[in-house]
Amino acid sequence: MKKNDAEKTVKKRHSLFMRWEFDAAADEFNQMSENGWQLVRCKPFTQTYVYNPDVTYRYQIDCNDTVSDPARYLQTFAEGGWIPVMSNWGGWHIFAKKYVPGQPEEAYMIYTDEQSRKEMLRRSRRLVGFIAVLWGICLLYGVYRVITGVMESGKSDMTVCWTPVLQALNVYLFSRWYFSVRSLEKGKKPRRFHFLVFVVIAALIIIASLVSILR
Repeated sequence: MKKNDAEKTVKKRHSLFMRWEFDAAADEFNQMSENGWQLVRCKPFTQTYVYNPDVTYRYQIDCNDTVSDPARYLQTFAEGGWIPVMSNWGGWHIFAKKYVPGQPEEAYMIYTDEQSRKEMLRRSRRLVGFIAVLWGICLLYGVYRVITGVMESGKSDMTVCWTPVLQALNVYLFSRWYFSVRSLEKGKKPRRFHFLVFVVIAALIIIASLVSILR
């Protein structure tokens, strides 16, 4: 295959899925498959697809980082018609099954340990909640520094003012994640947070802060 042909049949998407967003990731993989793009690799920031419009898959993700017998684990899914796509750093094991029109959606659900799933969500919620509290403390200290600086000098230092803004963004980010995981624990579907937008805003704040320092 020529290089130009290969470039036309391979697509990379840059979506960030947190460990607890396996349902949202599977939904995106399914939508891409319906458009002819089949998942072949999933990294933290990049998903790679190949174009094959002749088949449609339904993807499911088993979040399991305690697989003691990988061979038996994969065989169990293979017996149910599931094809292993890959496993990634977050304990995600991604499987695909050929979609047959007319079959009920229940045929494309994998068996997962519900108790392990709930425990994973609980640990994730506690972790992001703890980090949100830490950023909240940092934010309070940053605001305190700005206030004391204004009281002592009568004017605000922009290099100090930018810090609380960035800290507030982090509080917002981890708080959003906390409530997203909490919604999943309750069986609700949370609204996805566009992390790349957050990164762009944070980068602009850092650049503005550096510009104010260099002046």
